[in-house]
Amino acid sequence: MRSKKNVRKLVALCGAFCFALSVFTSPVAAMPVQAGFGDEMIQPYSDKIEWRWKVEDNKLYKRLFNYSTISWVGDWIYVRDLP
Repeated sequence: MRSKKNVRKLVALCGAFCFALSVFTSPVAAMPVQAGFGDEMIQPYSDKIEWRWKVEDNKLYKRLFNYSTISWVGDWIYVRDLP
């Protein structure tokens, strides 16, 4: 009786090993992951907007610049006089 239990354990262990080996060596597991669908590109949801600075006649000005659309947002804003 004891040898039948050992044989069943051995068969179960070999089956689990073969299953694990087939999962890790299958061509599906080796396929690269693609980021997009077809020719579509990933687009951000929000624009990247940052302040740009300039000095004119010893006065400091700032203005928002949209790097996503490469365009200005609003007008120049006076900040302060420079010493």
